[in-house]
Amino acid sequence: METQAHARWQPFIEIPKECLNRVLPVIQCESDADIARSEENILRWMSYLPDECIRTMILMGWDVTT
Repeated sequence: METQAHARWQPFIEIPKECLNRVLPVIQCESDADIARSEENILRWMSYLPDECIRTMILMGWDVTT
């Protein structure tokens, strides 16, 4: 029996515009390495964190800095 949870794959997470008006990301992706790190982190988080938590982490720039 397989025990690993499977998350629905989504290439991007949409951030509501009202969130963007309140908080700007601390870190912006500047290189291909930053973008790859961000994508890897987000996909990993999607396997065990709720969407709202992931959105907040992205707004704080953690997808690039973690």
